[in-house]
Amino acid sequence: MSPRHFFALISVPLWIGVAVTGCNHHVADPPIIIGGIQSEAELINRLKTAYQKRDYDTFATLFHPDYQFFLNEAQPDGTTLWGLTDELRIHQRMFHPQGTIPPVPPELWIVSIDVTLVARDAFRDVPSAYLGPENPTGFARENFAVTQADYAASIFFQTQGQTQYRVDGVASFVVVNDLSKVLGDDGKFLIYRWEDLGTFASSSKSQTTWTGVKSLYRVGGI
Repeated sequence: MSPRHFFALISVPLWIGVAVTGCNHHVADPPIIIGGIQSEAELINRLKTAYQKRDYDTFATLFHPDYQFFLNEAQPDGTTLWGLTDELRIHQRMFHPQGTIPPVPPELWIVSIDVTLVARDAFRDVPSAYLGPENPTGFARENFAVTQADYAASIFFQTQGQTQYRVDGVASFVVVNDLSKVLGDDGKFLIYRWEDLGTFASSSKSQTTWTGVKSLYRVGGI
């Protein structure tokens, strides 16, 4: 179900992306050290760094098992959200397209990703995410803390093809904090919900969102 069914979001537009041309070569960066996340903000920073380094192994550690991504608009096949399996498959294909089945078109192979994520507000509690009469499958307050924040996002995807992709906008992240773990433990903070908050019209020939870029690498997607 949509995250709006269990917590209130501030609806903020996700600005369009623009297509440009060019191509650089990327030198592989060293892997990110896993663990040591001290807060929700550090978790989102780890997401940013995983994108920049195209580090799938780190990326895969950042999500709750019941994670869902909510698209800014329905896809042609009717998809409005997807879960962790699709999210991981998309980013495996995005970060490491060699040998994927079905194959990723060579023009979509990524050379580099530049990401800036800036919090628009502090993480705040999500009361409706907890166990209660209206949410019988929610989180127990004595065991978990659930918080949400909006982030301004600027991402530039440089491919080896002629079309590049830029996204400037806002994303919402909901994070689950496992209170049984101490700060720095693996899995203490995990992304539970990620929502693309939408677009507005522009004269640009290419209108791209985070949803749009992810969908390029989705099996069965656009």
